[in-house]
Amino acid sequence: MDPLRLVLELPTAEAVATEWTTHLSAGGAYVKGATAERDARCLLVLRGPGGSELEVPGKVVYCGPEGVGIELADKLPVKAWVEQMQGPPEPEPAQPDEPDEPAADDDDDDDPERDPAARNVFERLRGMTVAAQLKLARDSDVPSERMALERMYGKTVWESLLKNSRVTHPEVARIARMGTLPRPMLELIVANTAWLRSPEIRRALLGNKRLAVEMIQRVLRLLPKPELRLVPNQTAYPSSVRDVARRMLKDAMP
Repeated sequence: MDPLRLVLELPTAEAVATEWTTHLSAGGAYVKGATAERDARCLLVLRGPGGSELEVPGKVVYCGPEGVGIELADKLPVKAWVEQMQGPPEPEPAQPDEPDEPAADDDDDDDPERDPAARNVFERLRGMTVAAQLKLARDSDVPSERMALERMYGKTVWESLLKNSRVTHPEVARIARMGTLPRPMLELIVANTAWLRSPEIRRALLGNKRLAVEMIQRVLRLLPKPELRLVPNQTAYPSSVRDVARRMLKDAMP
């Protein structure tokens, strides 16, 4: 018998990017309008711009009135396919002074200083005093400066960057992934409702093993219900996150 085929139509580059951010990067997918039996083995067909297709084995983990949720057997080919559709994601290098424990896969070793424009920024910011680092991180309105500061000085400037009113969601998500991020800074991010509305920041937080239970609960409450139902089966997240999601779903049952 041929496996159940579930087609996820992603006709534009924007649709690919949105689905990657919302579900695929965490090892899941949600196919609206599809029907299936729970725990059924299936073949997810990702159909992108220009008819490009990728078939990924998976298992149905949620069946609802509006669609089904799927746990993917392997997200690596999905990541490669998305990069082909979108271009590679922003590099995620480790901190220079001690290893981090990033939540997401970190397999990009590109050195931003190879770019001549970026190199000029790095050269200009070398040798700064700590006071100057903190002031620039807090006040800079130039994204390339903030990026260079974070990569050069790491944990020293994290808090100041987070307190910069111009910091972007990708910058916050990058910091939120860091496995050495102190709890007060995690609390600072979780307390910002505007940041928690960003799927990219939510994913980064949920993948951080330092996230405490009360912070996990706050983040999970903002997930759309179909996405929350996928969390207990997504091994990309720590067991503490999956356990809290299971309890929340159980408590929500009539």
